[in-house]
Amino acid sequence: MPGLKRSRAQDDVAGEIDDVHPSRKRRLEFSKTDAKLAKIYGELAEHDSKLRLQAAIELLETIKSTSSQQDELITRVLERLIKGLCSSNKAARLGFSVALSEVVRLALDRASAGAPTPVDLTSLTARCIELTQPDLKASGQQSRDCLLGRRFAFQSILQSDAGLRKDVTETHWRTFLSAVTRLAAEKDWLRSECGAMLYEYLSSEGSKLKTARVQALVDALQEAKLLETAEGVALWVLIAEHWEETLPKGVWSKKDPLSSDERAKLKRMMISGTSFGGEDIVAAKKSGSGTRQSRPTPAWHRVLDHLYRRNDQSDFTRFWQDVVAGGLLAKASSDERKALGLQIASLAVSDAPEAYIGSVMDEAVMRTIVAHRAENTRYLYDAAKQVLDTISRRGKSQPTTSFILLQQLLRNGAFDQQTRTKTVETLMQQADVDGLDSIVNLLHESIFDRTIKDQSSLNSRQRVCADLLLNMIRGRRTGQQPATTEASTDDGSEVVPWLEHALRVFVEAGYQKSTCISETTRTTFRSRLTSSLASLLVLPSQKLSTIFSAVLTALAASQKTTDAPLDKPSLQALKTAGKARKQLLKGSSTPDPVAAASAFDILFGLSMLQVYNGEPDSAEALNDLQASYEVWQEGEEASTGLIELLLSFLAKPSRLLRKLSEQVFTVFAKDMTAESLQSLVDILQQKESLSGQQELFKQDGEEDDNEDGAVSEDEEDDAEAVDIEDMSDVELVNGAVLVNGVKDDELANGATGSALDEDDESDESDSSSDTSEDAELSAEDEDEETEFDRKLALALGSAAANGNDSGSDDSDLDDDQMMAFEEPLTNVFREQKKVDAQRQDNKGAKENMINFKNRVLDLLSIYVKSQYGDVLALDLILPLTMLVRTSSRKPTQEKAYAVLTQYFDACTKHKSLPRPDDTAACFEVLAAVHEEIKLGGSKLQGTVCSRSSLFLAKVLVAMDVENYQMIGEMYLKLQMECLRDSKVASE
Repeated sequence: MPGLKRSRAQDDVAGEIDDVHPSRKRRLEFSKTDAKLAKIYGELAEHDSKLRLQAAIELLETIKSTSSQQDELITRVLERLIKGLCSSNKAARLGFSVALSEVVRLALDRASAGAPTPVDLTSLTARCIELTQPDLKASGQQSRDCLLGRRFAFQSILQSDAGLRKDVTETHWRTFLSAVTRLAAEKDWLRSECGAMLYEYLSSEGSKLKTARVQALVDALQEAKLLETAEGVALWVLIAEHWEETLPKGVWSKKDPLSSDERAKLKRMMISGTSFGGEDIVAAKKSGSGTRQSRPTPAWHRVLDHLYRRNDQSDFTRFWQDVVAGGLLAKASSDERKALGLQIASLAVSDAPEAYIGSVMDEAVMRTIVAHRAENTRYLYDAAKQVLDTISRRGKSQPTTSFILLQQLLRNGAFDQQTRTKTVETLMQQADVDGLDSIVNLLHESIFDRTIKDQSSLNSRQRVCADLLLNMIRGRRTGQQPATTEASTDDGSEVVPWLEHALRVFVEAGYQKSTCISETTRTTFRSRLTSSLASLLVLPSQKLSTIFSAVLTALAASQKTTDAPLDKPSLQALKTAGKARKQLLKGSSTPDPVAAASAFDILFGLSMLQVYNGEPDSAEALNDLQASYEVWQEGEEASTGLIELLLSFLAKPSRLLRKLSEQVFTVFAKDMTAESLQSLVDILQQKESLSGQQELFKQDGEEDDNEDGAVSEDEEDDAEAVDIEDMSDVELVNGAVLVNGVKDDELANGATGSALDEDDESDESDSSSDTSEDAELSAEDEDEETEFDRKLALALGSAAANGNDSGSDDSDLDDDQMMAFEEPLTNVFREQKKVDAQRQDNKGAKENMINFKNRVLDLLSIYVKSQYGDVLALDLILPLTMLVRTSSRKPTQEKAYAVLTQYFDACTKHKSLPRPDDTAACFEVLAAVHEEIKLGGSKLQGTVCSRSSLFLAKVLVAMDVENYQMIGEMYLKLQMECLRDSKVASE
């Protein structure tokens, strides 16, 4: 071009190339091309799909850019690509097959354009067979790679649209199809591979084939006897949809392999994978099951998809019953066939339309799953789990199917327990809101199923349904809130229908008369109702009030059909409380009265539920609440009466009552008086023994059951309560707090947990407190056994002496001698029984008192969290400090310390120290704390005394700096005593 200069170096290179001999020039060009092709071939085998596609594009550009000997290059590239398909390196087959299809397209285009050395389909097919022929000495894997490479080569030819080209003759097309069907007939796995390849082709590009080309395919399949195979059936039903006229007669009845007339042959074919063409039927019968299938072939996918598209549920059900349920999953089937059946069931559960799921999850499928999940040693234990995982995934991806899936699972009773999974529970959590009411209906029908004659089985199913209802209410959460917030109205008082329906089911099964529900099961439903309400206490007050109203309305209606109607005092108390509930929220315009009214409303609702449950003294408690409400309504102080009522709730082993007490106490904490606070302190100061319990509850020593209002003796540390096995509302202790299987390390309403990690690690005396207690009990047991042996020896002493005198030690005793033993032995065992009962009373009373103190500490934690600036809170320092020393349980000691820590930290954080009016009283508390440290104890006790003393010192100095001198003198005095007393110094 004018104005541009060509570099001399370029002119020299060009001149050198022009001076090269033509033959050498071609070798030079091909050497550069080969180097580039080698790089492209390497990229075609990479795992990155984008890199493979780019390499295929570069390959085509390289071929097209070769001006001379292009046909020769195409031939070389075709051979290299066909050989590359036999490699299992990386993703070679995927990359090389894409490139091969495009190069074949290019070769056929050049042949159509009149290339000097054209490539036709017949020669290309022959070349594919030749290049992929395994050597005679090839290993099994090498032979498999070669045959698999041929299959991919044929797929590339199909994807090049050779069948759609007019320049490809029928002869060439039939030759190619014959090669494909011959390959399919060689091995079972090749038949599956080639069948899938042909099906995918006819479903995509091949759908444009002319009838003649499809007829050639059908003829090739029939010639190779592949029409009567599983793959042939899949191809047949696809061809019948578009080219029905190409299908031959006499192969299948009515030209339909899925017809009922052909079901027996289809069953054998799908299960065994054997070809059934003419004389092969006899051979198949002799050979048994044929080749075992380790997983479903693609033909299973195609046949099932076709059945779904036919939209004939009855036809699908018959096929499933005959082939899968009655074939693969029959009781007499081998484990291998059942494994295949479970995989097919998993496939069907994943893809079947909603209307077909019930047919898929039939009795045979459920029986196999339950049987093989019963023990982890079963052969199909994991295979059955895969089906259950698919069920859970289907419910998650399509929540509308959850109800249908549950409908099938619940027929087996306690399905989750039988299969050791949480499939049912998971489906219930995944169900959409519209389906929840249907699920409740399903559980209701299962509870009152009168077709089950075995009462034991019915009781078990009813118990499972109760647990499922409870879990559904507990688990339906948005964030941390139950799903009852999913459909609320503007005022927030409406409750979603499924929740109200579930609560009514609890009432109907727990309180109304029914011949199919035993008394034990009725008690279970009552317990589940209480637990459900406990889980709903986190809801807004208006919604919670609506829930209680719905439950109480249903309970009132149940009195018409109950076996044990309430007495007149209880009914009168309920009537009065009902009127109070209706008036509660009227006339409240400020937030505080509204909160208090809501708390009273909840108290009334729960107290009324206690009356319906027949709890001892529940009617009297309801009357006391009515009295406190009337006092509050008149504007007078009502906290003392409320505290006494809450304490009576805390004394019962109920999670609901505990949560309710804490929730109500949070509202009225600001109204606490010295008298009401002292009621809590008095409990902390009681002895952890039978005498302490008797003094607190004013009971005689012979009453030891829970009906007297004491905490259940089966409880242990209340700081670590768990739901019992049947998930009732009763709280038990087992080392950790569990709510719905989740550990709850927080104290009530966000109370600060123990901050004693470092202290606990070095606190050997405290860490061994339980061990010491066990040793003490063991020694006590030994003493009792020794005493019992002594009394027994005294009772038998005279008879033994007489026996020795007579010299008949080995002779049997006569009747008179036996009668002589009766009275002394009876006395001994009677006395021992009294001792055992007394010991059990003492142990139970100790546990009751410890748990009661723990619950009171929860309330105090709530109090100091919000009322840290109240002067009354100072009155808690000394009792809590003393409790750390006097309590026999370390968790209780730690909880007391946690309350103090929260109190001190809250004052520090908000820079708000209490300012008592009586300085002398505050000094007296400080002196009492110093006396506490002199009494000795654990390292925790020393830490508590130190922090309490420092806090009191801060309070006194903040009141008057002059108090610092007296505080210093008190500390100096304490230090001097420490130097003289090694016991105090160690603390």
